[in-house]
Amino acid sequence: MGDMDRKMKESITIRAFGPLKDIHIEDIKPLTVLIGESASGKSTLMKTVVLMRYIFKMINIRSYLKESNISKSPFRLHLKSLLHDGLESMLTPETVIIYSVAVNGHRYELSCIDGKLNSNIDIDHRDLVFFKESFIAESRSILPYWLSRRSSVKDSALGFFFQETLSDFSTATESIKEQDLGYLNLRMTVQNTGNKPRRYMIGSPHGEYPSVELRYASSGIQTSAPLMTIVRYFSKEFSFKEAFQRSILNYLYDQDLLTRFSPKLDLSDLEKYVHIHIEEPELSLDPEAQKALVKDLVRIAFYSRQPDRELGVMMATHSPYIANYINLLLHAGHTGKGGDVYPALDGDMVEVLRLFDGKAESLMAVDNETGETIVNTYDLSESIENIYDEYDGMV
Repeated sequence: MGDMDRKMKESITIRAFGPLKDIHIEDIKPLTVLIGESASGKSTLMKTVVLMRYIFKMINIRSYLKESNISKSPFRLHLKSLLHDGLESMLTPETVIIYSVAVNGHRYELSCIDGKLNSNIDIDHRDLVFFKESFIAESRSILPYWLSRRSSVKDSALGFFFQETLSDFSTATESIKEQDLGYLNLRMTVQNTGNKPRRYMIGSPHGEYPSVELRYASSGIQTSAPLMTIVRYFSKEFSFKEAFQRSILNYLYDQDLLTRFSPKLDLSDLEKYVHIHIEEPELSLDPEAQKALVKDLVRIAFYSRQPDRELGVMMATHSPYIANYINLLLHAGHTGKGGDVYPALDGDMVEVLRLFDGKAESLMAVDNETGETIVNTYDLSESIENIYDEYDGMV
């Protein structure tokens, strides 16, 4: 997982966009954690990143088609139509968003200035990449209820990012019929019951007690089981070939352009990236379960993935336990003593950013004694210290 293995690097600058006043991330790392107070802009930042990644994906597809003798583009990218769930109201004439990708030493830049999207760029055929974006919304807590009572809930009332989460979970469980939930010593099985909605059953790994439906399980299971299923799907099961056929070949067929389609590049030759964006992975989980979840997530995303893809994970969290546990995995990487217990993290692959007052401050540091990369979590314990101070003040 060393930095030297990375063939692509991304950066983003955001100014005057909702709660984000002045954000600059020079290098979006494969594991990026956004931590901060409520309403500090963590989700806004993550949604902006996934938006720009999606646009860059479409530009790559457009460039691929151009290389394949299809000059007429199937995509018209209009920024306002791509803003969802309140983001459209944050766009002002002062908003600046600049997203750049460096591939093989070549830099490509997208920008939004004065409310206009500048995406009129061509990607050199040597730099073409295939992106797949996934967003796991905090509203996933209503997934079990929705899946059991689909006909009674209007799709439009649930929001775009919930629909994206729902779509990924539904697609994932078409192929995944059993999901290990080792961080809770449980497992989920998926049952198809004719024309009825699928049943998602939660039970012990060895059947020590009867299973229950996911909608009746604890809230921590309801929020984390879909999360881990989606991460596993994109790490192991997702087919880039099938996704390409859905997004490209169907269009060419509908437009009667298949006979003109003459690809000079094979899809297998393109670098492939999956980016998973997670709102509050810790939802309804106790501290021990949060730590175990992070360990399993890192193992699946970075150690168990298919060799044809690179995975990136971005998380927005309130939890100091997650940031502190990442320190443990970094220490395992530095010392080489993690063994099979701890999936080691390389310091060059991790970024933890604290959002405050519309800005993002890196919490990454180097230990003066050991030279290892660490997350400076000192300020994250401030609330607990304040409670003790108040307690002492009552004496």
